[in-house]
Amino acid sequence: MSWVPISKRETVLWNEKLKNVDAVFNQFPYYIANEYNSFLSKSRFIKYVHQDQDVAYAAIIEIGLYPAKMGIIEGGPVLLKTDADVGAIINNLKKFATKSGYTHLQIRPPINSPAISIIETDKDFEKKVYFPYHVKDDSELNIYNKSEKELLAGFKMQCRRKIVLAGRVGFEYKKAGEKELVDIKNLFNEVSDSKGYGFLPFKIYEAIHKEGRKYNLCDWYTAYLDNELVNAIFIVKDSQSFYHFTSALRVTNYHPNESPPAKLHFFAMQDGFYNDNKAYYNISYGGSNSLVRFKELFNPVEVEKPPYYTYVIKKRTLKWLSRFSKDYAARFRNIIKSVDKLFRK
Repeated sequence: MSWVPISKRETVLWNEKLKNVDAVFNQFPYYIANEYNSFLSKSRFIKYVHQDQDVAYAAIIEIGLYPAKMGIIEGGPVLLKTDADVGAIINNLKKFATKSGYTHLQIRPPINSPAISIIETDKDFEKKVYFPYHVKDDSELNIYNKSEKELLAGFKMQCRRKIVLAGRVGFEYKKAGEKELVDIKNLFNEVSDSKGYGFLPFKIYEAIHKEGRKYNLCDWYTAYLDNELVNAIFIVKDSQSFYHFTSALRVTNYHPNESPPAKLHFFAMQDGFYNDNKAYYNISYGGSNSLVRFKELFNPVEVEKPPYYTYVIKKRTLKWLSRFSKDYAARFRNIIKSVDKLFRK
């Protein structure tokens, strides 16, 4: 019984394997290997093997360099067997983290995972984030699969009105193919330059899309007006859901009340629910005040995620790291992103 690294050749196979279990997109190689791929962050994939069978899986984000290197598991470990010995899986994960030389291992288990109760009662774990380089939102905003009539009825009246008004304009809504990526890149660069939005380097989105579409795990949805791209949404998928990863909007020759985002999101929902049979759409949590108000128009259900748990390994090194404020962690993250953009714009 042990956690073992997954070879590079085998890693890509897990994009298909994870579609058959309840795994969130944060654990899929197509996503995690391309978002975390810089000089101070990378991804690592491991599996727990018992009696020659794969029992559990985890994607680890590694941040920093020895001796200050941390391991982060977001939405894992993924249990592959219903009768898995979760206690043994977690204990051996601690051993793997120690052997890997991490200062600490930060874990957020999946929602409703049996691992939560095991970690919660394990005195080696603290319900604390020591160095907040990687902290995602504490909740999801989910819209669940229903018939189209019920789905529309569940939206707020203002949302339905926006969909109707946008439908009166000559927007063309479609899934993007390879040829539309140039238009999408130009749109993102324009919005970033004009509004200062902190998008990831576009090459990250391109890499995720290129790898993910091989397994039907991501899509761009677009709205054109007079052959000009005005709105684009990037969706990443997992076994149960699809997630609003990012989007960009150009305001051009249309009235604000006729803006296409509500209808474009509805277009993406129709595809995800009725063509891809996904259980729910995670429209993503948070954002600017105006973005939050927009998301609320769809009446999403807020679902709280488990907390982060930390297994401390190198107490002195971590104590030194934890003296830095959250602002320092944010600045450190922004420096890495700035350098990354030079190479992956």
